[in-house]
Amino acid sequence: MFDQESGPEPPLPDSVPDELVERYGAQARRTVRTSRTWRYPVSIRVHRARTVVRSGDVWVLTLMVFAWSIVAAGAVGALIYAAIAFPWAALYVVLPVVVLFGLSFATALRVTRRRAREPEDL
Repeated sequence: MFDQESGPEPPLPDSVPDELVERYGAQARRTVRTSRTWRYPVSIRVHRARTVVRSGDVWVLTLMVFAWSIVAAGAVGALIYAAIAFPWAALYVVLPVVVLFGLSFATALRVTRRRAREPEDL
């Protein structure tokens, strides 16, 4: 809410007084100067985002995840279609795939837990 009777705020000083620097240390000057503007933190975030996006690893991983998600969606769709079109396929095709997925997940879970328990040799 805007207060009609209040006057304008005094401008921020361009420098940090020496007594404050002596009292709080040299970091006080840097803290005041970097926190004065809202553009500084935004520019740092933009710069970090640019360096991440320019990295080729991010794009390769993105494309791999995208491609494998399309393959997985096609495989799941094919299994569902096979189970609907041929009811016996659910028993001979879909059920073994589900069981193999469960075994793979259990094996991966066991290996990661074992690896977490083992100390790393550096």
